[in-house]
Amino acid sequence: MRKLLRVTMMGILAAGLGINLAGCSDEASSEKKSVESTPGGKTVTTEKTTVNKSGDNPPPAKAP
Repeated sequence: MRKLLRVTMMGILAAGLGINLAGCSDEASSEKKSVESTPGGKTVTTEKTTVNKSGDNPPPAKAP
């Protein structure tokens, strides 16, 4: 019975660690790609936005 409890707890801990590592990252990014066709050819514009979630860049404090 103890061995079954240990194996179950190890499985729960391993699953929790796997979910934590897979789902949490320090950055979120978004990429927008637009293609414009003109008589002279095509123009491709790529715009990438990255947001750091670590809390190093908090919003400014509101004035009273």
